[in-house]
Amino acid sequence: MFLTSILGIALYKTSFKLTNKNRVVSAISTLVALYLLKPYIQARAQLVTFIFFVLEMFFIEKLLETNQKRYCIPLLIIAFLITEMHCAVFPMFFVFALPYIAEYLFIVITDLDLDELILRQSLKILKKLSSSKERIEKLDTLIEKSKKNVESRKIKREKRRKNPYKVIAVKNKAIITLIVVLLLALIIGFLNPFGTGAFTYTYKIYQGNTTDSINEHLPLTLANSMEFAIMLIVLFSILILIDVKVRLSDLLMIAGTLILAFKARRQVSLVVIMCMPILAKLIADFFAKYDEKICEILKELATSVIGMIVTVGFVFLIGRNFMNDKKADEYIQTSSYPVEATNWLISYMEENNIKPEELKLYNEYNYGSYLLFRDIPVFIDSRCDLYTPEFNGYKDIFSDALSVPNLNSNYKKIFDEYGVRYVMLYDGDDVNTKLKEDANYSLLYGDGQFVIYKKLDAE
Repeated sequence: MFLTSILGIALYKTSFKLTNKNRVVSAISTLVALYLLKPYIQARAQLVTFIFFVLEMFFIEKLLETNQKRYCIPLLIIAFLITEMHCAVFPMFFVFALPYIAEYLFIVITDLDLDELILRQSLKILKKLSSSKERIEKLDTLIEKSKKNVESRKIKREKRRKNPYKVIAVKNKAIITLIVVLLLALIIGFLNPFGTGAFTYTYKIYQGNTTDSINEHLPLTLANSMEFAIMLIVLFSILILIDVKVRLSDLLMIAGTLILAFKARRQVSLVVIMCMPILAKLIADFFAKYDEKICEILKELATSVIGMIVTVGFVFLIGRNFMNDKKADEYIQTSSYPVEATNWLISYMEENNIKPEELKLYNEYNYGSYLLFRDIPVFIDSRCDLYTPEFNGYKDIFSDALSVPNLNSNYKKIFDEYGVRYVMLYDGDDVNTKLKEDANYSLLYGDGQFVIYKKLDAE
């Protein structure tokens, strides 16, 4: 709850900055963002990095606006904290700075009149090679004309930039400072227990096979994400249909995060936290252009006694609705996690004087984290990446673990290879039927949800 509140404050402050201090639009966009983030607000490291990414955007905007070097310090602190708390997403620190740098490079490149530059240099070379005074004078005239063409184009470009049709591109000198910050952040990336892990973790993940099996890594389908689809419709409607101008860096941020989201559904969260402040900015610009008073009227209504009662009541009802959805939930769902089976296994280990390291248990992917919580060594848990050759350096434990429950491979070979002595399974798994018929395994426990087997030669 505390971290969610911090995330909400960070989103509001960033939106408040981008919307030129429009409190109403900032508040509404923050509430919408938190609603869309509901599936991702969990006790995981990603919740902390959400806060860091939003703050990164805030301080980059402050740096570009003021060009004050003091905003470099929080950016470097954010980079360091990400390496220490969630180094797997450290490359995203640089990715979220790329739209601003790309906008700057776009202007630099478009300002280069390469054809005129080449022509001018060619004329200068011809002038040096020429011996005719008349020809030299003509070449001087052409060189001056080339200079005037460059100046004329520059003036036209500046006019277009000051009054663009749709896309605003700004050449901000503070970008050089931002680039220096990113270079320093590269050095900071090595200040973690994993050395180069902060730079290679993401690459290793996509080199492995976990992304093909884990639900949150699968491609996004809008049909199953209607709330996100509605957000996209609103965003593109504003970009296309409404007469408001948008910064090139904002367009690049939207496009980049959308590419990430469609590649892996877990990245929908990044679209929300990075693009909702941009959406708020576009809406605020629309109100500022066509009806400046409407936000002031809404602000007065919201800060009145009746308005505050309605606002607090609205937030309370939404919060109560969220709580009611979870109120009836078990603290730990016994249908998904082997609570009773684990209690029995711990008692069995105590009675038979079996040390945890001697257990050699096979378990399935979904409840490995719960077994770790109960201090039982596991075959696999939800940190799937660690069980692939890219990270452990020798075996594809992840694939072996997933292949056992539905008999996608020879379970006997896998159990023998890893020295498995005890097996915990869902009662409905195909391999459970085989183990019942296997004379080498004895059923020790069953509760209708989970079963535990012992290999008969296991002491």
